[in-house]
Amino acid sequence: MAAVHRRLARNRRRRHVLVRPRVFRDRSNPLESLNDFEIYQRYRFCPDTIHFLVNGVSDQLVTATKRNSPVPPLLQVLLFLRFVATGAHLRLIGDSLGISESSVGRSVKAVAAAIIAVFAQATLVFPVGEIATKVKEGFRRVAGFPKVIGCIDGTQIRISTPKANEADYVNRKGFHSLNVQMVCDPNFRITSLCARWPGSCHDARIWRTSGLYQKFENGNYPFNHTTCDYDGILFGDSVPP
Repeated sequence: MAAVHRRLARNRRRRHVLVRPRVFRDRSNPLESLNDFEIYQRYRFCPDTIHFLVNGVSDQLVTATKRNSPVPPLLQVLLFLRFVATGAHLRLIGDSLGISESSVGRSVKAVAAAIIAVFAQATLVFPVGEIATKVKEGFRRVAGFPKVIGCIDGTQIRISTPKANEADYVNRKGFHSLNVQMVCDPNFRITSLCARWPGSCHDARIWRTSGLYQKFENGNYPFNHTTCDYDGILFGDSVPP
């Protein structure tokens, strides 16, 4: 019996000493092997838009490393787009492009942070001045509403179960989410976004605590000081007084 225990102990030590060889997988470029329709089906963006994203965030995604075969910016963006388009498990997304599960997780986080850093301030701009005039004209052409400067509503974005204050994130439909307030123009471009409230919060509370609400209340815009009247209104659901 003692000899059996000694042999088992030696086998355990050998397993700890064994080093797994690194496997370098083939990382082909899906944009070269798929047509435009197939790319849109998988990533919800056309090739030109994907290249636009890659060119914008590539500097943020290239890291100084001595490791072989780092994940290039293009594949990192594709992994991110596949994740947000499908919500599939990281391992399944990685298998589709020959990337490990851990690398997929790092890529998704890195691309999300890069998009926020590069595009958020440049693209999420509430219309003022001449741009506001064009927005109001666009809404007037859509449905004949005068002075509409944006459509506002909240949307529930599903998230994983949080570790802290878990009950606060359960929305009225019974799943964990963030209640994200967004404003868009007549071309469906997002002009304002507030994404810091859990799913249980009411749309009215989010609106009254948002920076956009404060700017409306303080007369920063879209108030016309010449006519002493508001030049624009937000179109949305009714809220309690």
